Amino acid sequence: MKEINSVDVEAVLRQLFGDNRAEWPSSHSMDLFVSPTYLKKLESMRPCFLVGGRGTGKTTSLQSLRYDAILKRLEGSGQSFDDQEYVGVMVRMNKNRVRAFHGSSLAEDKWAKLFAHYFNLLVCLELCAMSSWLESKTGQSLGQESIDLISSGLGLGELADLETLRTAISKAISNLQLQVNNPTMDFGIVASMAEAPLRTFAEALRESGLLADRVIFCCIDEYENLLDYQQGIINTYIKHAEPPLSYKVGVRKNGLRNRQTLDGHDLLKVPDDCAEIEIADEGFEYFARAVAELRLECARKEGVQVPESLKAFLEELTFAEEAIELGAGKVAESVLAELARSNKELWEHFAQMDTTETYFLKYWQESEGRSLIDLAKDWRDNESEWKTRLNNYGYSSLFWLSNGNKGIRIRKYYCGERVLLSLAAGNIRYFLELIDTAIGYELDAHAALPKVLRVSAKSQTLAARDVGKRRLNQLEGLADHGVQLKRLVLAIGKVFFELARSPTGRTPEVTSFVLTGNALDVDAANTLLAEGVAHLAFESAPRTKPTTNSEMRDDEYRLHRIFCAFFEISHRKKRRTTFDAKNLLGVLHGSPSKAISSLLDNRQQSEERDLPEQLAFFSAFYEGGGAK
Repeated sequence: MKEINSVDVEAVLRQLFGDNRAEWPSSHSMDLFVSPTYLKKLESMRPCFLVGGRGTGKTTSLQSLRYDAILKRLEGSGQSFDDQEYVGVMVRMNKNRVRAFHGSSLAEDKWAKLFAHYFNLLVCLELCAMSSWLESKTGQSLGQESIDLISSGLGLGELADLETLRTAISKAISNLQLQVNNPTMDFGIVASMAEAPLRTFAEALRESGLLADRVIFCCIDEYENLLDYQQGIINTYIKHAEPPLSYKVGVRKNGLRNRQTLDGHDLLKVPDDCAEIEIADEGFEYFARAVAELRLECARKEGVQVPESLKAFLEELTFAEEAIELGAGKVAESVLAELARSNKELWEHFAQMDTTETYFLKYWQESEGRSLIDLAKDWRDNESEWKTRLNNYGYSSLFWLSNGNKGIRIRKYYCGERVLLSLAAGNIRYFLELIDTAIGYELDAHAALPKVLRVSAKSQTLAARDVGKRRLNQLEGLADHGVQLKRLVLAIGKVFFELARSPTGRTPEVTSFVLTGNALDVDAANTLLAEGVAHLAFESAPRTKPTTNSEMRDDEYRLHRIFCAFFEISHRKKRRTTFDAKNLLGVLHGSPSKAISSLLDNRQQSEERDLPEQLAFFSAFYEGGGAK
């Protein structure tokens, strides 16, 4: 084991926790792979859709099914490839390329034929690479007759061997791309029939013995990038799939927009034709913890002194500890001082109580508007009732504690394994980014490294705020309506910030909302929010029972939890409010400040000087201008 001072701790930890996209090559790629809890479902022979937002692990999971990745996984587990029931290939639906198959210069049926041919070529190119790999593994080869059948099905003529087939397919893809970009010119493209070459290739591999009894998984990533007619084409492939060919599709939530097949009437149905795996419902916390702890193990092997468990690595604050950090002691002193002036008996009673109970009197006074003495008497005489109240409202009171404390950098802590898992909300990339950013803050805070590196509550909180801000600024470029989504997030975040800061006449921990109002406005807002869900600006869930007769029976929404630290709101799913869709849409036009005021029922808002630094940065927007 190396001495810690001889190791570039930052480089090691940043590589382990920062290199978190499957699209980026990593020297640790398979060493750091953790089987997701849903892998067995994904490995079933039937076609399935893997549903999740950006960063939830779709690409990594699909890549783990590829023929070469399978071998590496088997080597690590001591299993034999001979027992493997499937091999996979993978194609990514590049948005820039697939959406080029569209335009008025050709009829849609012509574009459809060209796209089906393009998809056939992409998959067959991957099948060529897999076939070469299987030949090297088994010593068998794909016969000339099989190559002729595959080649003729793709319109490529006679070819000598597998390598020339691969070269010819690559040239055909380039030629087709030129045709698509110059649709009025004739590049002599001969389009293959939808799915037919894939079926021919799969059957040839089985008959040659290269495939044995295995099934080929055709993995398709970023399905949401396909146009609706293109999804219809591939849906037909999926619906009619049969051994030795099956399909595994990665798609964002709400990204499967079209469930029709080519005949326009036969729909792709779950569970009749395929399965759907919602990543968020598949034990994310267990998986994410395993991913992080494997990285900690690798760090220790590199000589970095870190704890074995994630829980020990990430400092967690109890309610009492956080209340003290946020200034409960100062509030409790003011409560005791007032009691001492007015009622010595009450002062003696509360002086013996814990600071984190005494300060709560002041919070409840602000909420109820009653005198402190009356409330103190009530607490003394009804202790069990107040214990229940403290339990129900204590966490909410933490957000109120910083009121009036200008200049403090942290007004609410977001720390500990459970909290970071919640902020990530099923997104493994977000989770690793939170840890990676927190590690950076922690290393910057130390002139000399401690004996065992742990990440403080402060570093985690600052990291959570930074990651939320990065994700907010990235929204503009991620979605078709990115600017509108950013404005919505800024407005809704401000509303919930104000609700969290002031307890007066309000239900604690309001973190979600449902829509009401004019049906056209509700539909327009729902459409935009659904896009926001797909791009991880929002989360949605089937609504619980309606609280009023006027509420529409649509989803219940909340900001994606990655924004909680940025807006200083609760990460916990507790209570909801109702927004008039017209007011919500109002933040997109004219003066956002008026719309925000309406969403808050015209209640008083924090002045700019009282806003936390990260919100004050957007003061121009909140005062009526555009978002920075």
